[in-house]
Amino acid sequence: MGIPKIAIVGAGPAGLGLARFLQCNGITCTVFESEQDRHARSQGGSLDLHEGSGQTLIKECGLFDEFMAIARPEGEVLKIYQPDGNLLLDEGSNVGERRPDSFKGRPEVDRIQLREIFIESLQPGTIKWDHKLKSVKTSSSGTGMTYDLHFHDQVESGFDFVVGADGAWSKVRSLLTDTRPHFSGIAGLDVKLSSIDTIDSHLSKRVGLGMCLTLGSNITVLSQRNGDGCVRSYGFMRGLGEDWPSTCGIDWTQPEKAKAEFIAKYYDGFNKDSKNLILKADNDSVAPRPLYMLPVGHVWPHRDGVTLIGDAAHLMTPFAGVGVNVAMEDALKLGRSIVTNKQASSFNRSAAISAYEDEMFARAEVYAKETWMYLNLFFHERGGQAMWEHFAEAKRIQKEGESAKSKREQAASAQTVDVSGEKLPTIVDTSSSTIDLA
Repeated sequence: MGIPKIAIVGAGPAGLGLARFLQCNGITCTVFESEQDRHARSQGGSLDLHEGSGQTLIKECGLFDEFMAIARPEGEVLKIYQPDGNLLLDEGSNVGERRPDSFKGRPEVDRIQLREIFIESLQPGTIKWDHKLKSVKTSSSGTGMTYDLHFHDQVESGFDFVVGADGAWSKVRSLLTDTRPHFSGIAGLDVKLSSIDTIDSHLSKRVGLGMCLTLGSNITVLSQRNGDGCVRSYGFMRGLGEDWPSTCGIDWTQPEKAKAEFIAKYYDGFNKDSKNLILKADNDSVAPRPLYMLPVGHVWPHRDGVTLIGDAAHLMTPFAGVGVNVAMEDALKLGRSIVTNKQASSFNRSAAISAYEDEMFARAEVYAKETWMYLNLFFHERGGQAMWEHFAEAKRIQKEGESAKSKREQAASAQTVDVSGEKLPTIVDTSSSTIDLA
């Protein structure tokens, strides 16, 4: 097979990142997106992009300068409150023990800004908007293993390679597996408070520059500052059913009243500030929602010419903050696999897919397990205390590791070895030695 005809379904960070990576390596592709245009809807909140995954894709796409121009390193800080307002951790003012260093180097960026960077980088005509996929079928012509994309009002035919980057409710996934996302056990309210600095400067100060978690017993208010001056908050909890939005008795068509009823019904014991993050939110942002996930360790049999990336492959809840990074690493690893096989004498799409999926399945399972662990910390009987203790223990382990490493280095430097392998005596200058009695 020569250069394959590639379709990417979905114009999120993973789909667009894959398209950009392929174009940077001389491979053409088409991205199909169900939204009418790039401005059709809000793209959600803020993302933290990690070194080694999301940031690596951006670098290999030649877009790191553009990314750093919109990135917010100041948004990496975390606050943890108890429902009564007791502050357990504030990384912005050194209250409590900071998280381990592994949480550094993860600047925040608004999802819509990240998407714009990728869109602007693509060749004109790469994205076909207003293409809502109904199904993927093998080519009706019967000439080899090609695929037709059936949209609501047209068919795009003859693709050698189809990549499903079409999110939680992927249509491409149905060609590979019958597995569907299941309810995670977490549900609640998603809201946005625009211009928080103007509306309530006290509340703005409470949230801080990054993420602010108010963690009660299996119930939370999770808030995060965005680059456009808004704060998005999520009133999520355990114990609500998947059908909770329609069975709770709250009339969501009257958002002002709905917010008050939601708080009165579920947030007894939370202080005024945490309640106001929801009560003062924009009425047009109020969205009750259950959260879904794919099974941890989700896999499917390899199929020649079709694969998945991002949420389509391994939908996770947001509580480990890794979803978009895993998705962008998917795009990077799949892109590399396609490029490697393209450079062979003939393109082997089956080998490209197998190499990518074997690595992705193992990597995604690790992150899915981490996400499940964090879900159980966010929604814990002991609330914020459990999360605080988790980070304190992780920091203790880090410090012990650093201490052990330092001692090994000191021991190594205390001895000098000559070329024959014989140890030479070490001269110790005690004039400036200090003893730490602590």
